[in-house]
Amino acid sequence: MRTETDDTVDQAPSFFWPQAMERGRVGDAAFARAYARVPDLDRARIKTGIAAVFAACGGPMPRLRRSEAVLGHDLVLTRSDAPLDFAVIVCGPRFASPSRLVAAVLPALCAGVPEVAAVRVGGAWPQELLVALELCGVETACRLGPRALAGVWPQLVAKGSGALVLLDGAPRPALAACPGIVLHEAATRGRALVADGLKERLDREALAFAQPDLELVDAASLAGDAPGALAKDAISEYDAVYVGDGADPAFAEAASLRLGPGRETFWLWPQLPPGAFRRVRIAAARQGDVA
Repeated sequence: MRTETDDTVDQAPSFFWPQAMERGRVGDAAFARAYARVPDLDRARIKTGIAAVFAACGGPMPRLRRSEAVLGHDLVLTRSDAPLDFAVIVCGPRFASPSRLVAAVLPALCAGVPEVAAVRVGGAWPQELLVALELCGVETACRLGPRALAGVWPQLVAKGSGALVLLDGAPRPALAACPGIVLHEAATRGRALVADGLKERLDREALAFAQPDLELVDAASLAGDAPGALAKDAISEYDAVYVGDGADPAFAEAASLRLGPGRETFWLWPQLPPGAFRRVRIAAARQGDVA
């Protein structure tokens, strides 16, 4: 059974995050209790997902990348990118997936963002999500109300440039006065399709742990007497398809995110590669003007 923690600050403030976030910060004791209460098997499931997302992100990026290309029309194009100053991952009160949280947090860490925080709006943090954050290395988890959160963005933009990621159920903020914050949304429709194959079944317990807030629909219950009859356009309506070995090839062709056996705890947001958390600068010059 999933439980939530309501504990707040028992550690020194970071001096980077606004006071509203510091007042709502989850304390070290709550992280420790969550880690102790989540069973070893579930912690191992989270670690498996983290390792896969880390590999998908390509590992840590260098602090600064710079490339120069001499192109046609006497054009020299220089491109450089470096980490943003901060990233804030925000989820709503019903968000409960450690896998989808990892997939939002880890790209920012791989991008080298020095300050990464997770904020839950309107509800306490489930202990599984706190364990996922701790295993990722994120120490700043906060619980805020919508009004307090709205006041955070002008204070943060004064500290530099950053990214805001809205997960399922997170309120969309007004950022017109905060041009230094780029907004990314990562939301689901709320359903995933599960299709066991002829050769191997999926781990339903791992799926239920990784995606407790998604409706997991068994493909066999939809196809009836004709397993291959599920239309491709119907498959595309699901956020992900978990497919066992030997399942109908239509699942592979139509699913936007297809996950096989052993990847029940993995997730990837295509709109959140590490590059989404980097500041990019481009310079153009004539070839003769480059020193």
